Amino acid sequence: MSGFKGGDENINREGRPKGSPNKKTQEVRESFHMFVEEQQDMFKEWIERVAEKNPAKAIELVTNLAEYILPKLSRTELKADIETKDKEDLSGMSLEDLQAIKEIRDKYKDE
Repeated sequence: MSGFKGGDENINREGRPKGSPNKKTQEVRESFHMFVEEQQDMFKEWIERVAEKNPAKAIELVTNLAEYILPKLSRTELKADIETKDKEDLSGMSLEDLQAIKEIRDKYKDE
C-alpha cells in the first residue's frame, strides 16, 4: 500500500510539466551512448562482418543504432499561397520577342 494519504499536501497532483525531461530516461540514454562510444571498435567489426553477407542488414543495424544516439528530426509541413501579379499570355509571341522581354526583365531585376 502507498505511503501517501488522501489529504497529503506533498503530493504533486499535476505530475511532471509537459516538455520537461525525464531524468531516468536521460540517464539511460547517456549510459547507452557511453556504452556505444566505448564499444566503437567492436561495433565497427560486427557491422563489417554482417555487411560481408548482407549489406542491407548492416545498414539497417546502423540506422537502428543511430536512433538511440542522434535526435530524430521532426517533419515540417509547409503551406504557401502563391499569387502572380500580372498574368501574361505569351503564346502568340515570337521567340525573338520573348528573348527581348527576358533581357529587359533580367536587366531590371537586379536594380
